[in-house]
This record gives sequence, structure tokens and C-alpha cells, in this order.
Amino acid sequence: MTHAQLLLRAYARATNMLIAGRRFITSDGELTALLEAFGAQVISPDCSEAAPTGLDVIFDLDEGAFPRPGAITVLAPGGSFQGVYAPDTSLLRGPEDPERIAWARSLMPVTEAAVRRIAHLLPGRRIGLALVLEPKTAALALMLAEAGAEVSVFGHASETRDDVADALRRAGLKVFADSHATREQEEALARDFLAENNEYLLDDGSHLIRMAHDPGRAPTALSALRGAAEETTSGLRPLRHFPLRVPVIASNDARSKTLFDNAYGTGQSCWTTILDIIDPAGIGAPVPGMAVGVIGYGDVGKGCARFGRALGGKVSVVELDPVRALQARMDGFTVAPLPELAARAGMLISATGEPSTIPLNALEALPENAIVTVAGGVVGEVEIEEALAAGWTFTEAGDPHVQRLTSPTGKSLRILEKGEGINYTAGEGNPIEIMDMSFGVQVGALTELLTHGDELAPGLHNLPVHADDAVSQAALDALRGTGNAQ
Repeated sequence: MTHAQLLLRAYARATNMLIAGRRFITSDGELTALLEAFGAQVISPDCSEAAPTGLDVIFDLDEGAFPRPGAITVLAPGGSFQGVYAPDTSLLRGPEDPERIAWARSLMPVTEAAVRRIAHLLPGRRIGLALVLEPKTAALALMLAEAGAEVSVFGHASETRDDVADALRRAGLKVFADSHATREQEEALARDFLAENNEYLLDDGSHLIRMAHDPGRAPTALSALRGAAEETTSGLRPLRHFPLRVPVIASNDARSKTLFDNAYGTGQSCWTTILDIIDPAGIGAPVPGMAVGVIGYGDVGKGCARFGRALGGKVSVVELDPVRALQARMDGFTVAPLPELAARAGMLISATGEPSTIPLNALEALPENAIVTVAGGVVGEVEIEEALAAGWTFTEAGDPHVQRLTSPTGKSLRILEKGEGINYTAGEGNPIEIMDMSFGVQVGALTELLTHGDELAPGLHNLPVHADDAVSQAALDALRGTGNAQ
């Protein structure tokens, strides 16, 4: 499975595109099995339907492999990776490509169409985006700005790519983000962002929605704010018990968001990021046969468990909810208590979005050199601070994305990305098509606020069903090649 794992990772790194639902063309048996386990449609090159259309992906392993116009081509002569090429045959260089924002935008037809539909409502509107600051977010910001909105952008330090922030500044947008900001500097950036007095706020984590309600930190924000939208599970959780004074659309609760972003997007991007971190030499991450523990069997946990099994891991699940635990069992996973699972796990993944999901006693139970990581995530999901208070030490491991947490007895664990959400702090975030759907939902929420916001009482509101359905239909059309996907 090694060459299949490496080629899948190369495709994901070069394109930041989705695997599930997309059509791939290959004659390699191991690659076919892995792609299908990830939810892809795979056909053989000698199939009568194999003529590539749109953004089909060809894995060409022949010695005479060459880029194919009209499709994405992964060239791997003799199984040795050479490069990934766009439909125009240009080389796709991955996250650091200076054209990455344009590439992301070319794969975001759902968002583009949604912005186009409300373009007549946007001129002069002050819209704030408090989202993970990477190429897909930049594409959304630029679409809104080009339609006439006054757009400002905030990014948490750990969720900011400085090259993307600089690109938005060059485009004339106000950006309040710095990947090197201290906590105090990040607080100042957030206050300055909210001082822009945005009328509408699209948030990720609800930090800025809640901060806007604090007159000590954002004295003028609430008087200008007419509505907001929140796109994460962990962000909605505190809002359900928060005294909101403006209408907030619960974007995360839309089926087009939570059923796809969380399971397919987060599951894929977390695993490809983990593999790249633990196998920097590109020889094949030793996941096959590894005991992998997934804590939580919500949508994120389901994706992490499914893709971990697809990669050959022996996946077990910890789940307190008996209904979800039963789902995990019927999906073929062993369900076990955390202490029992941790004692044998080579990798432990928290997929809950709740603090203290991996407590100190789980860290104590893990074997030497076990990997600890978080999918999605909130502060304190891994009890690192509690471990330090108990005499453990936390040191860098020579890789910026890996740290060592060592017990007083000398046992050492590998912590990925300081216990923060692995896919967006160490990786490029969810695949473009998934974020296209999520941002389509966010623009749908913005549409509801622009057109009916004055009729909505303060508090949480669901996205209308027709708007939710429209996002999934547009995404389905794009995958089929019947929409306006490029």
C-alpha cells in the first residue's frame, strides 16, 4: 500500500482537492482500492467511459507518462512520483504556489454563484470575515469585495498564512492577522477588526461574535452589527447558551455543511496532514497495522475513523453517547473505554471539539512514542497544561509541527502541532470543494441576513431548507460536470 499512500498524499498536497465523490482514472490495483475506500469513483483507462472530462484525475504510472490536457494528471512513471499537472498542463506546486488563491477560486463555483446572486445587495455593505486565513478564505473575501462589499478579515495567529494575508492587503482589503502575533497582539488585532463596525460577521469558532458583545473589548461593534453566521460545531456550542443581541445563522447546522465539511473534509485533510508530518522523508507512513484510537464519533470522528481504516490502521473508537457508540460498532469499529484504548494506541486522535478530551490519565496510559493529535479542535483538548503541572516537560522535536511531551519517568509522546487542530494549523485546511460548500452555506446565511435580517429576532436561527438544498445541488452538479465548475 506504500506507493498508493504516497501518490494519494501527493495529489492532495498539490491540489488541495477532494477525493470522495471525484472520478479518478487508474489501472493500479492498490491505488484503486485506497481511492475507493476514501469514497472516490475509479475507472480503468481502457474503460469506454474513460475519456477525461472537466477535472477528472488521471494517475499515469506508465514509463511514458505525460500531462493530459483537460484533466488533472498525477505523473508517476514506474510508480515513482514526478509531479501533478493542472488541466492546462501547468505544474501544480502545492500550498506555496503564488497562484494558489486563483487555483482555489477556479474550484469554487458554488460560492461564486451564491455571491453573484446577491451582488446587487453588496455594494457598500461592511462585511467581516473571521475565518481560517488561507487561499479558500481569500477567494471568498475577493469575491465579496469585487461585488462591492467593504470587506475586512481577521485571522487567529495559528490559523493565518502570512502570504495570503499579504495578497489580500495588496488587493485593497483590510486584514487584521499575523501568524507571529502573541496573545496580546492577537487581542489587539481582534479589537481593531471589530472597530471596523462591520454590519455582518461570518465567524469560525464564534470568538468574534462573542467578543462583539463585550463593551469592554469592542465598545462600538454591537451597535453596528446587524447579524452574523457561525460555521463550526465548537463555535455554536457556547452560542446556544449565550445572550445574543443580534440574529446569528447556525451555518454549521446546515446539512450541506456539517455532513460534508466535518466528515469528508476534516477526515481527509487531517489524515493527509498527519501522514505528511510523521513521514517527512516520503517513504510511507507506518499506519498499516497501527492501533489508532479516535475519540468521538460525531461527523468529524466518523471521517477520521473511516479514513484511518482505509489507510490500514486498526481503528478503535471512544464514544460516551450510546447511540453514536452503537453506530461505530455497526460501522465495524471496536468501541472501548479511553484507558483501555490509550494503553495500546500508537496514535490517539481527539475528534470532539471539547476541552480535556485527552486527559492526563490517557497521556499516562499511552505507550512510548505514541502520536497525539487533534482534528478540528479547541484550546485544551489535550491536557498539556495539566501534564506540565504534574512534572512533564514539553520540548520541540526538530520539526516545527512535532513536539515531545515527556513524563517524569522518561516516557516520551509525540504531540502534533502543540495539540491544536492539525489540518488547518499544519496543513492547508479542508479540500477546496468542501470549503466551496461551506462558504456557499455562509453566503446563503449572509443572503438570509441581508434579505430577512430585520425580521429575525436576536438568537440562533437555522439556514432555510431551500438555501441548504441549493448548495448541495450546486455541488453535485459541479462534481457531475453539469454545473459551472471550471
